[in-house]
Amino acid sequence: MEIRQLKYFIKAAEFQNFTKASKALCIAESSLSVQIKQLETELGVNLFVREKKRVELSEAGKKLLPYARLVIANMKEAETAVQDINEMRSGSLRIGGVFSLCSLLTDTLVPFSIKYPHIHVKIVCKSGRRLFEMLHANELDFVLTFESPVKDHRLDQIELFGSPLAVIAHKEHPIAKQDQITFDDLVGYPLVLPERGMHVRDILEERFPDKIQALNMQLELNDVNILYQLVCTKHWISIMPQSIQKDHRIKAIKLSEENTGMIAAVYWKKGSYQKKTVETFMKMFEENLNDSAVLYRYRNEIF
Repeated sequence: MEIRQLKYFIKAAEFQNFTKASKALCIAESSLSVQIKQLETELGVNLFVREKKRVELSEAGKKLLPYARLVIANMKEAETAVQDINEMRSGSLRIGGVFSLCSLLTDTLVPFSIKYPHIHVKIVCKSGRRLFEMLHANELDFVLTFESPVKDHRLDQIELFGSPLAVIAHKEHPIAKQDQITFDDLVGYPLVLPERGMHVRDILEERFPDKIQALNMQLELNDVNILYQLVCTKHWISIMPQSIQKDHRIKAIKLSEENTGMIAAVYWKKGSYQKKTVETFMKMFEENLNDSAVLYRYRNEIF
């Protein structure tokens, strides 16, 4: 069984047509047919059900396909591991972060990009749950987010700071006169909250299901920027990590309830191969954290 044969098999399975697959591979159709036939002979099964103008995977072909893709993926990872030795002259870095924490990356991105101009950096801002999904799917190298409501032992982490949940309101909202507040005090006020699947909402419903149920949640959305704009109208209030407070018009009011703490951290897959780009960036990131003005504020200006 050869790598080339598996590549041809995967492409034929995707197109369900040998002619289109051979064109995509830039080879003669006869060459593709011969290689797949040799693979079938070696395995002792037909991988395709052949018709006049198209082919379909046989039961054996469907069974082989995910394994073939895994072999190719592992081969690409091996190639990447070797290429990374090439002194960071090429490569990529894929970082995920939630809206309120991405500003922590700035102090490292500037010197990293100057020192390694040929490294392509991609930053994705999503909900915490989606970031973890992308991390496990190998779509991101590491993520910067708040803790998951459910402990994931497949991940390693570096804890950055703790940030309690707080009620956020416009400074001219009636509730902003208070310095601390309970969930019961929020009853009757219109709330805008992150939608289900976002970290804050999941944690609220995990830790305080009865309290949240009793509140007047008028709006839910998946965009923190819009949520902030709605709070600034003075009509809605919300519940968010205190560290997200960045607007001078907004006041964060302490929730005088137990178990409101959240941990911000960097997460990556435990035991996974770390690209040289990731190792280099993470080393610079950790060094810069000690001098980060943003992180200092998060750690020292909680209420």
